[in-house]
Amino acid sequence: MLEDRKAYETKLDAQLAQWRADLDVLKAKAKRASVDVMVNYDKAIDELEKKHGEASKQLGDLKTATDDAWENVKIGTEKVWLEFKSQFQGTAEKA
Repeated sequence: MLEDRKAYETKLDAQLAQWRADLDVLKAKAKRASVDVMVNYDKAIDELEKKHGEASKQLGDLKTATDDAWENVKIGTEKVWLEFKSQFQGTAEKA
């Protein structure tokens, strides 16, 4: 159980780092966009930054959860992950 938990947390750490890199790419695209498009990018990126922060906090909660609470916290973490992924994909498709 502990090995599975650590492997899962490591996977989420890597995903969070990848999303940070992807956000940086979106920010670079936004800087090259026209003013009208840039405003839309900025709003979307701000929302993604907030969701990334929420995902980071949720991962921290997962890592510190007791064994008894871990499965419940995992469910909340997966929900935040799916929300971020969906939101990011929607923004990236518009890029």
